[in-house]
Amino acid sequence: MSMIVDKQFINIASSNLRNFKWKKDTLANCSCPVCGDSKSDKKKARGYFYTKHGRFFYKCHNCDYWGNLSTFLKEVSPSIHKEYCMQLFQGSMPIVRKKESPEEMFKKLFGKSEPVKKKPTGTKAVEKYCTCLKDMPKNHPAVQFAELRLIPKEFWKVLYFTDFFGVLGRYMDDEQKLMRYDPRLVIPFYNREGDVVAIQGRAINMKDEANARETIKYLTVKADKSIERLWYGMWRADPKKKVYAVEGPIDSMFIPNTIAMVGASSAHNIPARFAESDLVFVLDNEPRNKQIVKFNQNLIDSGHKICIWPRNIIKKDINDMVYDMSPKDVKRLIDENTFGGLEASLRLKTWSKV
Repeated sequence: MSMIVDKQFINIASSNLRNFKWKKDTLANCSCPVCGDSKSDKKKARGYFYTKHGRFFYKCHNCDYWGNLSTFLKEVSPSIHKEYCMQLFQGSMPIVRKKESPEEMFKKLFGKSEPVKKKPTGTKAVEKYCTCLKDMPKNHPAVQFAELRLIPKEFWKVLYFTDFFGVLGRYMDDEQKLMRYDPRLVIPFYNREGDVVAIQGRAINMKDEANARETIKYLTVKADKSIERLWYGMWRADPKKKVYAVEGPIDSMFIPNTIAMVGASSAHNIPARFAESDLVFVLDNEPRNKQIVKFNQNLIDSGHKICIWPRNIIKKDINDMVYDMSPKDVKRLIDENTFGGLEASLRLKTWSKV
């Protein structure tokens, strides 16, 4: 079904692609809209749509732009991209026929109109009111999302799904005001004792149909408010080995011994457990992002080592890179491009495009 949807939207986008044509059922060609594909020869067509992992990808042999179809559509036509995401994930998404108030939703799930004072730990709340990804049917949007993002199946046992993320969020923190129907992939944050101290909800639908507005991609709720900054994966990372620090939980699932900062700003609050570790910061590959460039420089000034991606790598993050490289190759790429001190500052100036 996903291949059919991909091909449908390639055809929708084709009206804006110069020299577009299908060469065979799984291969299409066009002039690249990213680089323009030659100003002197308008007949040049070096962009290709091809299939891999049962999905369509795009690559230009002129500018080396590469990405899955979602990344390509987001780059060249945000409006078509939104329609594509909705079509891809909403087909089997449960629909709320009856509009219920937040109080009605809460009462239906928890048997009471307000959060109970003696609530269970975050772990029990997640296990009771969410469904683990490994136990869900293959045609469920959350499972399709995990497969689309190539999330390793070993992590499916610590990923969940709920139709009412706002209700779950309020259960964990009764000051939350997210009480609404909101289907999300749930990423729990565990402490060393195995309790859930926070949850992050990743939207798998581009639009909130009930409120007719754009959905915030990530929502994070802390059950333990004493935690100033959240770091994902601390329970499984060994501080005695080299530790990689990336920006988001999903990226951390591809590289061994990796923790996630949940945003680059957390880099200033390194957990005490990793204060003496051989720590390498791996921020997203966004040389035009002023904040990312600044965070990298601040890390260098603080004496940390960072990964500075080679200029021929155009993917934004690790999750994008594993479509074209194995996780081992991505790790090797990080290790080969890890720098500190003056060398890191010089290479950062070469990498930066701001």
